[in-house]
Amino acid sequence: MSEFEIDFEWPRAPKYELRLAGPEEISRWLTNNPPPRGVPEAEWPLHFAEIVPVGEAKDHRPRAEAMQLAVKALVECKETPFHIVALKVVRALGPMFPLGLPRGDPVLAWETVALKLRMMFEGKDFVLGKEYRWPEPQAQWKGDLGIFLVPDKDNRPVLALRPTDLQSALILYGARMIATGTTFNICEHCKTPFLSGGTRFRNKRGDARYCSSECRWKWHNESRRKAHRRTGTQKHG
Repeated sequence: MSEFEIDFEWPRAPKYELRLAGPEEISRWLTNNPPPRGVPEAEWPLHFAEIVPVGEAKDHRPRAEAMQLAVKALVECKETPFHIVALKVVRALGPMFPLGLPRGDPVLAWETVALKLRMMFEGKDFVLGKEYRWPEPQAQWKGDLGIFLVPDKDNRPVLALRPTDLQSALILYGARMIATGTTFNICEHCKTPFLSGGTRFRNKRGDARYCSSECRWKWHNESRRKAHRRTGTQKHG
């Protein structure tokens, strides 16, 4: 095991489905919390929905590529509503709460993880309500790991770093992506966030200006049209 390998297993069911929140669940939430800001009341059943397992869960070892793609999906959040992103991640990796909640993963809990990952890539964190920017000491700590010595095939001790849960594993992979050059960007055309550079996303440079070739073409086409309009206005002025 190299110093960058991560020893992580996590339970995953054969299938996961979205269960919309009913009136009673929404009412219980609103009893102790304010109404969700910016979410129309008609969308509350989706906003408070849960992702529930179908079938018996079994431990699996997520591949590094799947973990990094999950981090990318959660940080970029290109698909809306957000439950689409959360459902894809759970189906690929497993739920955040495999044993702790009787029904399933609240979509709201995955929104919290997505926000934490995005702030990490933006180089900021909040401590007691105050914002800190990396490399300030308050913005350096990201989580804890289990440190193990496990036997290899010849029964020799090998160092194993084990995240305590799925959220910790996602944060660890996200931190490693940042440390190996993956950067957070905002597309100049569609204004959505995207990740580029690093060992996983070499197809986009770390200083990429657009999230896709389509956005790059659209931005240049719009710039040319604006230039033509300005030129035409000047000729007729």
